[in-house]
Amino acid sequence: MKKTFKKHDWMDAGMDISRRDLLKVGVAGAATAGLAAIPETSHAQKPAEFKFRLQSFLGPGWKEWEEMLPRYAKRVKEMSGGRIEITLYPPAALIPTFELLDGVGRRVVEMGYGAQIYWKGMFPFTEWSWGIPFAFDVVDHYEYLWWEAGLTNLTREAFATKNVFFMAPIYSDEWGSTISRKPIRTLKDMKGLKLRSMGIGGELWKAFGAGIARLPGEELYTGIATGVIDGANWGSPYGNIATKLHEVGKHYTLPSIISYDMEDMFINMDAWKSLPKDLQECFLLATRVFAVERAAYSTYLSCLALDTMKKAGVTIYNLPKEDVDKLKTLTWQLVDKMAGKDDYTNRCLKIIRDTMKVIDMRPRLTRV
Repeated sequence: MKKTFKKHDWMDAGMDISRRDLLKVGVAGAATAGLAAIPETSHAQKPAEFKFRLQSFLGPGWKEWEEMLPRYAKRVKEMSGGRIEITLYPPAALIPTFELLDGVGRRVVEMGYGAQIYWKGMFPFTEWSWGIPFAFDVVDHYEYLWWEAGLTNLTREAFATKNVFFMAPIYSDEWGSTISRKPIRTLKDMKGLKLRSMGIGGELWKAFGAGIARLPGEELYTGIATGVIDGANWGSPYGNIATKLHEVGKHYTLPSIISYDMEDMFINMDAWKSLPKDLQECFLLATRVFAVERAAYSTYLSCLALDTMKKAGVTIYNLPKEDVDKLKTLTWQLVDKMAGKDDYTNRCLKIIRDTMKVIDMRPRLTRV
C-alpha cells in the first residue's frame, strides 16, 4: 500500500485523510466488498506482529458486535498484510463499560469502542461532542464537523492527556426516542417517570418532571423488567430491538432528538506509537470506513425494527409538533446553562456553533 502520510506529529495523524484519499487508496469500495480487491501478501501467513484486544460497549444481539466488528477486525488484518490482529471482547468482559477509557490508558485493554458521553466525568466536553439535539441532520454534517472543522483534533488532544489515542468518531444512527412501561404521548407524561438517559437528553426530560438514572446498556433490560426504571433512551429503534427492550417496554415515543450520536474508537497511546506509519494509516482508514458502515447499517435496520416493535405489541407515539418546538428552544438554553468555563468545552462548542452557522445558511433536511 502506497504511503500517503504527510510529515506531521502523531496528534495530527489521519487529519489529511479525506474522502478523496479514501478513493485514491481504493479502500472504501474494496472494504465494503469484503476486501476482494486487496491481494494476499507474504505477511498473511506469518504470526501477527501486533496483537490488540478490543472491548466493545455493544455485545451479543447487536449486528455491530456479531457482524460489523468482526468485519472491522478482518479488514484491519488484511489491510495490514496480517501484521495486526484484533481480538474482540463484549461489554464489561475485561473492565466495566464506564471505565473503558481509563482502562485503555492504563493498558488493561489496548482498544476501546464506546460512546463519547461515557467519558463526561473525565472530559466535560464529550457531553457536546457526543451530540446536541436538533443540531445536525445527516452524516455529511458530522463528517465535516469532525474531520474538517477540527473536532477530531480537539478530542485527540484531550485523550492524549490520558495516554489514549482517539482514532475516529463512529456514527450511530440516532438517539433520544424513549421506550417505556407507560405511555408517553406528550411531554406532560414525563412527569414522575424514572428514565435512563444521558447528557442533555436527560436534562430535557428532567425539565418536564422525569427522574434520570445512569445505567450501562447491559443493565437496561433488567431495569425496565423489574420496574427499577420506567423507561430508557437507548439509541435507535434498532438499538432497542437489539437489546430486546421491546419485550419489557410496550410503549415507544418518537422523535429521536439526535440524528447521529457519537460513538468512538480509541487505542492505548503506547500501542499506537508502536505501529509504523503505514500501519497507522491502515488503521485510520479502516476505522473511518467502519464509522460510515455503522451509520448506514443501523439506519437500515431501524426501518425494519419499527415493524418488529409493532408485531410485538408495542404502541408507537410521536410527540406533537408543539412539544418538539419546546425541546428545540430549551436545548440551547440548557447548553448555555450547563457549559461552564472548561477550555475544551468552550473550544468544542465554538466548533459546533460555527459549523451550524454555515449549515443553517441553506434549508435543512431533518427527520424530526
